[in-house]
Parts: sequence; structure tokens; C-alpha cells
Amino acid sequence: MFNRGIGLGKPTDIERLRFACLLHDIGKFWQGAGEKGRHPELSARFARQFFPEMDITFVADHHNPSQYRYKGEGYKLLKILVISDWLSSGEREESTETSGGRKLTPLLSIFSEVRILGREKAEERYFLPSVYDPLEAKDPVKLNEITDLTPYYKNLWKRFVQDIEKIRKDDMNKMFESLMSLIKKYCLFVPSAVYKSKPDISLYDHLKTTCAIADCLFKENDSEYIDKLIEILTMEEYTEEDEEFLKNDKFILIGGDISGIQKFIYTVISKGAVKGLKGRSYYLELLSEIVARHIVEELGLSIANVIYCAGGHFFILAPLNARDKIAKIREDIVKKLFAMYGGKLYLSIDFVGLSPFDFLLKDGKTGLAEKWGDLSNKLSMRKKKKFEEIVNYEDFFQPVNVVNICRSCGSPLESESEMIIEEGEEEIVKCDLCKGFEEFAKISTGKKYLIVKDGDGTSVGWKKMFSYLGYDISFSDIQSKDDGAKVIYSINKSEIGGKSGATSFFYHLETGLKDLDSLANMSEGIKRWGILRGDVDNLGRIFREGLAKPTLSRISNLSNLMVFFFSGKMNKICESYKEFIYGVYSGGDDFFIIGSWNILPELAMEIRRSFIDFTGNNPSITLSSAISIAPSVAYPVYRLAEIVGEELENKAKKGGKNSIVFLGKVMGWEKFHEVEKLKEKIEREIEKGLSKGFLHKMLVIHSLYNNRMKKNKLPPSIAKYDNRCGRWRWILTYTIARERHIKKEEKDIWRRLISDNIDVLDVVVRWVELLKREEVSSGG
Repeated sequence: MFNRGIGLGKPTDIERLRFACLLHDIGKFWQGAGEKGRHPELSARFARQFFPEMDITFVADHHNPSQYRYKGEGYKLLKILVISDWLSSGEREESTETSGGRKLTPLLSIFSEVRILGREKAEERYFLPSVYDPLEAKDPVKLNEITDLTPYYKNLWKRFVQDIEKIRKDDMNKMFESLMSLIKKYCLFVPSAVYKSKPDISLYDHLKTTCAIADCLFKENDSEYIDKLIEILTMEEYTEEDEEFLKNDKFILIGGDISGIQKFIYTVISKGAVKGLKGRSYYLELLSEIVARHIVEELGLSIANVIYCAGGHFFILAPLNARDKIAKIREDIVKKLFAMYGGKLYLSIDFVGLSPFDFLLKDGKTGLAEKWGDLSNKLSMRKKKKFEEIVNYEDFFQPVNVVNICRSCGSPLESESEMIIEEGEEEIVKCDLCKGFEEFAKISTGKKYLIVKDGDGTSVGWKKMFSYLGYDISFSDIQSKDDGAKVIYSINKSEIGGKSGATSFFYHLETGLKDLDSLANMSEGIKRWGILRGDVDNLGRIFREGLAKPTLSRISNLSNLMVFFFSGKMNKICESYKEFIYGVYSGGDDFFIIGSWNILPELAMEIRRSFIDFTGNNPSITLSSAISIAPSVAYPVYRLAEIVGEELENKAKKGGKNSIVFLGKVMGWEKFHEVEKLKEKIEREIEKGLSKGFLHKMLVIHSLYNNRMKKNKLPPSIAKYDNRCGRWRWILTYTIARERHIKKEEKDIWRRLISDNIDVLDVVVRWVELLKREEVSSGG
């Protein structure tokens, strides 16, 4: 990124272009608050008022066709802005503006536009204008539930301007990133264009991706190409020659994928080391962020060029001339990862070429989805050839002289210098990495700010990898704005500027550190802890095929909303369960939570309910989960993590997905809700005197049903109604009739309820048994 610090001086052209791109449509936001005028002129007015030093009033002409045709360097920035504006949205934007349209037209949720596998089209849902805050932002609603948006816009605009005035202006880097962060804070739920048939692009995603595209075009440094490109793009129809010109690559899409994450995070083998899990997962979140930041800085780009970064994955838009640098960057990072972690973590980095034509809509499609798929395939191939960048393969195969074993992760320790011995009731030997992650978890938990400074390469412990990349990382509750930081992140709060000096923000799941004994002892019934895992079904297909108009800004918006849910809203969802859970990870499109076993089914349903509300109950966007209960308190976390992962992938993700696995059985969410209701009904009757022997009888009946089903090779959906499996029916009728604790007028209700759920009756009974098992709390 540009690296001018104290004393801005005269801005360079690339700096002016970046600010112009971020602000060229900010007038649309101002219109929503009631300001009169065309949005290009309002945008220029805003830039003149708040960023006069940037000299970017040319944004007033970005919808003025007469200006595009002028040649010469004086119009270069405007032309790049105009081209980038069009490529971001996938089409040439007309200057037409419908008076009053913004006051009545909210942002159409991009989730409403997703459709895969021929499923039913989702009903449209709309977001009210809101800040990027899980506590404030509302789930999308139907259009007829929304009236005048002016009060929402006025409130947002007032707060936006107040925050703009807090931006420090003594450092170009911080000023740019602060502006982009504020646009993210206030414009993620504001539509970009409202005069089109579907206002489904957020203003933030449009402005950010416009900036990313413009940076690339500027870096190509070809004025003749820019003149020719804008000339062609203004045409109503393209000739074959024009189309060939548009199909020449001028960009690359860089993908990064950290592999080994699962083993790296869940490798702890002792229950006493479980607090290090959060340290490892949080550390990897930051590592992805810092690696992406490192790459854009190496390429001389801005942070706006990071299109997506979450869950150990990132995508960066770069100019074509950056392709020759990728191999060196990849080799450098991989070698540093190997030096730090051996072979535990690997970063796949690759790229695909993109042309202007790939950004443009044709018959409702662009080339971006296909190119994204090509890049994913290239990254997968790189994973199969891990560490090929390292010439000296002897490093992998040297004999190891083991002097001890780390009690936390089981890694062999080759020398006493690698050992850290913790004194206590017994000496515990740990490797410096495990100790470092435990320390990282302690110092980062609950902190308000993450400070990133230039590093000198001498940091040790958990800081070493960041130091290798040229950064120093620290956490704080109170941050001085005069400390020489490159960037200051506000954590779990979209606070920018002011006394904190924050220039960016991020959200992540924060539930506090817990130990397994405490989680088990707080359980109802059997004293055990468990693991809940879940992720979005068919996410790759959604990005490849699901969007009706897969433009860059729409892909960006879909990604950002997923991150908003899993990194932001998950904190709100988990708030009332915090005492009973240990949130190891939630971000990107998945989550991993350890907790008191009896809480996890309820939490799983709450997460799913919130997810379908946020995505507008779209049948094409579903979630699957799995819950596993530890056989004992001392059971290794890594082993249960493997089990629940296998159940998620091999059971919940098979067939139609949109399912949950509990007590080893997969079922749809609606069926799981029925199971919960039947479980609660049996619990209430037991409290009234129903014998626990009734549970045993129900298991016998289910076993009879199950054996007949298998013998006749029938699927459960048919078996429960098939006479060949029908013997269980009259035994159930007889059992219910003889049960004196069930009232006569309720016997038919009981019989129907159990009959309808005969296929999952074993889960119901087992669930009740675990809840009713009396067990004394212990240390495991």
C-alpha cells in the first residue's frame, strides 16, 4: 500500500484515485438523508468538504459522457474511475435517477437472489439501512413491511459525518483505511443503485470493488489501453474485434488457502490444554488477515484489493503485471511457515487471469464464477504438492532425537531448549508453541484493540510468524493514537477514529476461556461436555452457480454478509449461552463450539433459526450441524473433534443436507424439532410419575421397528407406514393402553406422536436418559 506517514503533502495520483473511488457514489447515501441534487455533484461536494486535500472533485463527472471522450493524462483518473464503476456492477450505469426512489427502496438481500439445484425461488427480503453492528442490524423483511426510509438514512448519515470528522489526517494509510472502514460500517446495508429493477448491490461493496479494479488499471500504466477500453464500453454493441480486445487479461485473481487448520487447532491431547484451542483458532484468523495484508503491500496495492478474507481463505484482485511476483511471494511465505511450524501449516497461493469481459454481464452471467472455480481447482492441486517450494526435502526426513513429549499437543521435543516446564501438583512439559498459544489466548481474550506495527523480525513466541512477515502484533484496552501503528483494529465493535485511533474493525466469537471440567460439571444429567460443529451447505456451488448476476460487487456482498453472520451475529446468538460454552471458532461459513452437552442441541437450533431468518428462509441456503458428546470428561478434544467432523461430513452432509446429527443419528431440522418436543413431553410425564421403565419399553419397540426395516430393506420414510414392519404398532398401542400414568384422553395423542417419530425414537429415549441420569460433579 502507499506508505506516506506524518505530513500528507500533495497526494499522488494513485492516492487521489483510491479516494475518488471510495467516494464517487457517496452522494447516493446523502440523497437518502434528504439532500437535494444529483449524486455525482453531491459526492464531489462531500469530497470537497471533508477531504479537500485529495483534490478529487472530478467525481462530479463520472456520469458525464462528454468527459469520457477527452484524451490526455488530465482525464486518466476520471476514465479509470468510470471504467471501474462499470466493471464493478457488471454493466454500464445510466445516469437516470428516480426522484424519491432511495427513500422508498431498501437494499434487496443478495440471499434472495441465490438459487441452486432447481430449488424453489426465495421470497424477496430487504435490509433496512443500518450500521455494521450485530446488535443494531435487523434481519431482512418483506418489502410491504417497510415504509419511508428517510428517518433511518438521516440517523445513519448524521453518525457517518460525525465519524468522518474523527478521522486523523496526518497519515495517508490510516486516512484511507479509516474511510473505507467507515463506509463498511455505514453502507453495507445501503443500496448502491435504486433506479434499477433489483437494488441488490450494497453501496459499500460497490465502492470497495470499484477501488480494487481502479488500482489494478492504474498499475498497468497504459493510457492508450484506457482510452480504447472506455471507447468500447460506451458502445451499445460490440464487434468481434471489440470482444477480443475485452477478452485480453488485464487482472489476476489471487487465492490463498491455509491448509492443516483442523489438525493445527484441534491437536491438543490433554484436557488441561483446551484453553489453548481458542488461542490457536484466533491466531489463525489473524494470520490469514496479516498474510493477505502482506501480499497487497508487497504488490503496492491497497487493502481494498482484498476481496475476501475469512476462514483461512483469502482472495485478492491484482493487476496482470503482478503475476510475475506471485511465485516469489508464495515461496517466501511457505518457507517462513515451515520454519515456524514444520509441516503443520501450508499456504496454497495461486492465481487466474481475468479480463474486462469477465466482469461484464452477458445473458445474465459473467465469467467471474467460472474463473473462481478454476482458481479453487488450482489451489486444490497445490495442496496435493505441499512444500514443493522448499528445495531441501531433507528437512522433512531427518532423524529426530526425542528427549520428551509435549503434554498439550503430543509433538516430540528434540532438545531441552524447546521444553517449557510448568510447575504445579505435577510437572507438565509443553512445547514453546503450545505455551505461546495459551499465552496468546490469555492476553487477547476480551481485549478491545489489536495494534499492528512494523516489525523488526526479532519477535519470539507466538509473535514470531507475524514478525517474519514484517509486523509486530499486540493487544490493548486503551490505545493511544500517537504510537506509530500501521493499523489499529477495534475488536467486536465498529469503532473508528476518536481517542482510540482505530482505523479498522473486525468481529469474532468471544465467549471467554473455559475448561472441560467446568463445562461438564455445569451439565444437566450426565456430567459431560460435547462439541457442536456446523457449516453452510453447498457454499462453493452457491458462489459458482447460485447468483443470478454474479458480478464482482455481488460476490463481494454475499461474502461480506456471510462473514457478518458467522463472525458478528454469532456473538449475539451465543450471548445467553456464554456461561455454558467455549466458542473456539466462528467465521467465514462455519463454527466450532465446545459446551455443556445438554446446551448444545438448543444452541444448534437457535443458530439455525437465526441463520434462516438472516438469509430470508431461502431453500437454496441451508446449514448442517453435528453434535457429539464426550464419553468421559478426560476424553481428548482432538479425537471428539474428529468424530464430530466425520459425522458432519459423512452423515449431515449426505443426501439433501440441511440436517443435524445428534447421538449418532442424522435428521432434518424439522424432525429434530419434533424430537425435542417429544423429549420435553416425556420429561414432563416422568416428573409427574411416569416410570423410567417406560423408556426401556420404547427402546424395545424402536428396536423391533428398526430390525424389521433392515430386514425388509426399506428406507425410514416408508418403513414406518409399511405393514411388513407393522408389529411394533400393536405393541405400542398395547403399551400405551397399559400405562396408568398416561391419562385416558391423551393415550391416542401419545400413540400418534410416538408413531410419527418411531424412526428417531431411540434418540428421544437416549436424550431423556442422559438428562435424567444422576451423576455427581467431579474433576473427570
